[in-house]
Amino acid sequence: MTITRILIKCILLFLPIVSFSQVLDYIDIHLKIVEKVAENNQPLANAKLNISDYGEVLTDAQGQYTFPYAIRQNVDPKVSIALFSDGHKMLKPLDGSIELDTTREEMFIELLVVNMTEESEAFKKRISKLESQITRLKSKNELTQRQLNDINNKLLDTILYFETVKQELESQIADYENLTEEQQREIRAQNDKIAELENQIDDLSLELEAALEERYLRKNQYFKDISSNLLGYLRKAKDLRDHLPFINTYFSVRSFANYERDIKGYNEQYEKFDDNQLDYLEGVRHYWENRKLTKDVEELFDFLSKGIHYSQIFRVTSDVMAEVAKQKPKKAQKIATEAHEDLAVNLLMFEKNINRVLSDLKRNL
Repeated sequence: MTITRILIKCILLFLPIVSFSQVLDYIDIHLKIVEKVAENNQPLANAKLNISDYGEVLTDAQGQYTFPYAIRQNVDPKVSIALFSDGHKMLKPLDGSIELDTTREEMFIELLVVNMTEESEAFKKRISKLESQITRLKSKNELTQRQLNDINNKLLDTILYFETVKQELESQIADYENLTEEQQREIRAQNDKIAELENQIDDLSLELEAALEERYLRKNQYFKDISSNLLGYLRKAKDLRDHLPFINTYFSVRSFANYERDIKGYNEQYEKFDDNQLDYLEGVRHYWENRKLTKDVEELFDFLSKGIHYSQIFRVTSDVMAEVAKQKPKKAQKIATEAHEDLAVNLLMFEKNINRVLSDLKRNL
């Protein structure tokens, strides 16, 4: 445990009880701010930053600053960072906003800035165009901040890459002296390449933006569908669980109507899950690209199908209805009572696993 973490724990002990009870834990945030200079990045020493809910700070000679972020109940784990500078502009992260991963003890975050007063008009226009693209995506209100940040970073990386290539071509032109005719032809060829690069940047940025937007929209839809289906199944399973202690009181046409209705609703919900579970698994595998998370989802689906549906609900409802058909209420109730406790325990475990897996999926949207 670092000295910083020990000191924070000691400080928290002296805070008022109400305030302390709200603090769940904290994350060590390690910031490093770098400046784009030509085609290179270098630390921005002694940069003055303002960190939301923390205040003004100054980076060291390596452009670094570390601080503890307290995680509190009902407060989004997010910080916003602003740079005090007339000429500099922060390119990464988007809007200086950082979403924190509360499962980690520390995070290392790099901030990229550029001195716009030293950049070309063409570069300024590209950054302005990028901001317009992100603003358009943000206005749709369909993507998370993390997803917008990722799109911004990928588009920005594309711009920076082509900017480096362009600067190399321009430097080659600048090296020519006392131009020969052949060198003049070479310059014209280089200028043609620069113009072609300009067009490539525009086309690639638009294509990349569209592809990333489509990918994240599909990912979000998978999350919505998986969440809806799992939670819907859990509700239907709980409905059947709640019927089991009262089977012997249902022995009339009217009373059994509610039980049969819930069995029908459960079966429809399970069939919906069963029809889509392979597609859901493939969606998680493809869009989340996380082996552990994919395995967790697969195990959750397996527990639903084999552990709850086939081993418990399908078996007990079939056996109960068989005894109902024979007009044996005591035998039906005995089967239901014996199954109720195990089903209740497994549904409780299943609900915890659903909440954990959905939380992990959402955190990685």
